[in-house]
Amino acid sequence: MTPALTPAQLAELKSLLLARRQELTAQMNQNQANLAPPEVNAGSVSQDENRRMANQTREIEGTLTALDREEIARIDRSLESMTRGDYGICKACGEPIAFARLKAEPMTEHCVACKSDWEKKHPQARA
Repeated sequence: MTPALTPAQLAELKSLLLARRQELTAQMNQNQANLAPPEVNAGSVSQDENRRMANQTREIEGTLTALDREEIARIDRSLESMTRGDYGICKACGEPIAFARLKAEPMTEHCVACKSDWEKKHPQARA
């Protein structure tokens, strides 16, 4: 088994996670603000068309908000894992995940080898 993450590496990864969480929270708050009932303005677009476009926009923003919530949940699981002391350990093989991989994807729970194996078994999930 290779060495665990150093305290400095953990601090750097935690900082990345917290910054991403803050960014997502702001983005989610903006999406929720945009979900307010649409205002119908008179103009060249009919009221029905204006409502249809507003509804589509709300649907897209609602989907984006749900995706942001999922990513925040992944960040929170990673932060909890840091607190427990098992952050950076592959859930499949139990080996440490390389710092470079964690730095690129701090929420990952699998080493490159295990993730590659999973993707080979589930090719439809990659798309």
